[in-house]
Amino acid sequence: MQVEQDSGTLRAERSPAPLRIMLFAPNGGRQALTGMEKYMLTLIRELKEQAECLLVVDEPGVLTAEAGLPVIAHPMPPYHLPAEHGESPDTVIRRHPACGSLVNLLHMRQPDIVLVGGPHPVLPASAAKTLGIPVLWLLTETVTDPAWTSQIGQWIESYADWIVGVSDASLAPLRTKASERKIFLLPPTRRREELNPDLHPVYRHKLRSVLPVEEEHRIVGFAAPHLKPEMGLSWFAAMAVQVAAVHPDVRFLVAGSVCDEAHYRSCRRLIEESGYGSRFHYVELEPHREQVLAAMDLIVVPSLFAESFSMTALDGWLLGKNVITYRSGGLEEMMTATGNSGLLAPQGDVEALTDCVLKCLETGEQPGSRAEASRRSAEAAYGEEAYRKRLAKLMANVCNRAQVLRRRRKPSSRPMLRSNAVYKGKWSPALFLLERGMKRPFASAEAFRFYRYRGDDIRVVPDAVLNLFPTGRILRHDPPSPPNRPSVMLAKGRGRLVYLLTGGRRLPLPVVSQAALRQRGLDPTRVVLLPSDELHAMPLGKALQGPGDRRRSPKGQRRRYLGSKQAGWAIDDNPVRGRRLKSRKHSRARP
Repeated sequence: MQVEQDSGTLRAERSPAPLRIMLFAPNGGRQALTGMEKYMLTLIRELKEQAECLLVVDEPGVLTAEAGLPVIAHPMPPYHLPAEHGESPDTVIRRHPACGSLVNLLHMRQPDIVLVGGPHPVLPASAAKTLGIPVLWLLTETVTDPAWTSQIGQWIESYADWIVGVSDASLAPLRTKASERKIFLLPPTRRREELNPDLHPVYRHKLRSVLPVEEEHRIVGFAAPHLKPEMGLSWFAAMAVQVAAVHPDVRFLVAGSVCDEAHYRSCRRLIEESGYGSRFHYVELEPHREQVLAAMDLIVVPSLFAESFSMTALDGWLLGKNVITYRSGGLEEMMTATGNSGLLAPQGDVEALTDCVLKCLETGEQPGSRAEASRRSAEAAYGEEAYRKRLAKLMANVCNRAQVLRRRRKPSSRPMLRSNAVYKGKWSPALFLLERGMKRPFASAEAFRFYRYRGDDIRVVPDAVLNLFPTGRILRHDPPSPPNRPSVMLAKGRGRLVYLLTGGRRLPLPVVSQAALRQRGLDPTRVVLLPSDELHAMPLGKALQGPGDRRRSPKGQRRRYLGSKQAGWAIDDNPVRGRRLKSRKHSRARP
C-alpha cells in the first residue's frame, strides 16, 4: 500500500489508462471491513483492471491495506447543513473549508470520474461538481429517517450523475427524486473461492469439535458482525427456544461481537430461563466468517430494519446452507430472486419465523437438496458473471460521459486565458500560473511572493474552467531551479545586471538602474533574486536593447528593441537609412 499525505499541492501526471477514477471511501473499520468497504473492495478489484484508480480516505484502515491502490489520506469531515443559512445549500456547502481543500485536491489530480460511497459524502461530491467532474454515488444502505432522506435525496439528485444501489430497497427513497436514467442496480457479488469451499468440511469439523457439537446434531445459526438490537437477536432467541422444545437434536450458534451489553444480557437471560441454555453456543463472526458459517446447517436472518442487502445470506447460499429471513427491505428481493420466497416470514412475527425453521428441519426432501438449488440460484442472480454484466452496462455509460469531459480538455476546446498570468478558481484557494496551456500550482504563499507576484495579479475564474487545463509542475522556491520556477521571469544574481529568463536561456538587459527598467516598460519590483550559480548555469543569449540604446552593432547584425512597436531590427540594417547617415557624416567633415 502506497499512502501519500496530501497537502493540496499534488501534481497530476497524465496516464495512458483509458479512465482515471478517484474513489472517496467513508470512514471504515480498523479491525474488519464494513459492509460498504466490502462492496467498494469488490468494485475496486474490477475497476482497476480497466482504469487507473486512486483511493482517498480520511484515515488508512483495512480497506486501504487490501485494495492494492495508491492511497491519499485527506480530511473528509461529515457535513450537516446549518438550520439557518440564508443562502442556497450549494453555496453554503462550497463555503465549507473542507470543500475548498477537496476542490484543490481534484484540481491537482484531475480525475475523469469521482466515485463516492455511502449516504453522507456530500463534500467530495460537491467539490467534484464544482469542477464539472461527473459523480458516481454508491448506496449500500437504506436511509429511513424521513427528514434526513429528504435532504440526502436533494443532494444526491443535485450532485450525482449516476446513482448505484445494491437493491431496490436502497434506491427506493430516491426514485421519486432522481430521474430514472441516473439509477443503476448493482448488487454485490462474492467469489465462491473467497469462502474456501474446499476446506468447508475441515472448518465444519474443527468448530464443531471446539463447541462441542456432535455431527448428528443440526445447528441453526444467527450471524452478524455486531449484535445490535435491530439485527434481531432477541427474535432469534424467542424462535430458538420454541424450536429447541420440538427438536432435541438441534443446537444453536450465535456469532458476532457484543456492542449493546444490556440487549445481549436480555437475550441470554431469555435463553437461560427457557432451560435450553446448554444447547446454545457463542462465538465471534469476524475475521473467520466462512469458518463459522461452515459449521451451521440453517442460517436465520431476522433483521428488524429494511436491510439493503445481506452478505450473510449470500455467503450462506454459496456454502450450500438453507437461509430463512424476515420480509425486510432487500432481504425479500434476495429471497425472491433465489426462489426462496416460501422461507420468508413477516417482519417481527416470531411464530411465522418459527414455522419456517420447523419447515426446513422437518422437510421430507433429500438433505441439502433445497440448499443446493439455492446455491445455483444465488450464483445466477449474484455470481461474478451477473455482477460483471451489470457493471459493464454501467461503465459503458460512464466512459461515454468521461470522453465528453476529455474532449472539452483538448487545447482546441478550452477557453482563451492569458498566458503567464496567475489564476484561481472561485471556490478553491490554490493559485496557478498559466504557462504554455498548463496550469502550474504554487506550492505555498512563500513561493508566490518569492517570484514577485502580488494579490492584484490574481484573476478569478470558475473552477470548472480552470479544471480544463492540465496541471503541470509545482512552482517551488526552495530551490528555485529551472523545473521549480516560472519559465518566463526577470532575474538577477549578486551583480547589477538584470536578465530576462525565457526559452531556457538568460538574455541580458543592458541597464543597471530601476529608472532604466521602467523606461523599457519593465517593473523593477518584479526582478527575482536568484543564486548566482543557478543563474549562470543557464546558457547566455543575446543582449536585449531598447529604442534608446545608441551602441552600434556590427554591420549586418540584428538588434532587438524592447518596447518598440516593430520589436524588430536595428536601423543599421536599413540601407537607405545607412546612406543618409554617411552623407551627413561627410558633410559635417568638410571645411
